[in-house]
Amino acid sequence: AAPIADLVVPASDGGDGVELQRVMSSDLDQAAKDIKTQLASLENNIVKADLEIREQVARASLDPLSHQRALNAMKKKRLFEEQRKHLIGAQFNIDSLVYQRDQARVTLTAVKALEAGTRSLKAQQQSMEPGKVEDLCDDAAVLADEMRAIGDSLATSYSMGDTNSEAAEALDREYLRFDQELASLAIVAGAEKVGTAPVATAPTYSAPGRGLAA
Repeated sequence: AAPIADLVVPASDGGDGVELQRVMSSDLDQAAKDIKTQLASLENNIVKADLEIREQVARASLDPLSHQRALNAMKKKRLFEEQRKHLIGAQFNIDSLVYQRDQARVTLTAVKALEAGTRSLKAQQQSMEPGKVEDLCDDAAVLADEMRAIGDSLATSYSMGDTNSEAAEALDREYLRFDQELASLAIVAGAEKVGTAPVATAPTYSAPGRGLAA
């Protein structure tokens, strides 16, 4: 891969930092891809070297050079295994950087969202003046009291019929009691006059509008 300095192209809007981050991110992805490809190649070479070692060991009794070929194959296998070990370590470092890069992107996105949300909330809060909100609350409380008073008045108006009916019944009972007392007095007066208890009863009074009862 080409060096980072050769790949950085300054952005026309002066965003050199953003362009550098983009190139470094691309280098990380390419490095991870190259390491993965190289590891696969080394694994294949190790398998081939191991097969060659087995074949040469099996032919050692027939071919005097097989022993030397088996040693050379073992050396190649060790070399491939050493290279694989180094690449696995490099792969771990690259994967760690890729993870940190992705985590940084998520964090940056969250920070930008938080910043935008804070600006929006601040703008909305500025449009709501504390004094205006307090006045609105007071007006709402006054309207609630007025509506409660109207409701109470309506309830009282609807119950007037029941109240008048009860008053009329109480007045009828009072007139009935008065008629009974008047009748008793008339009977006593008549008995004192003639010396005997009269058979007829004294006239009684009824409630207004009912006339005089005989």
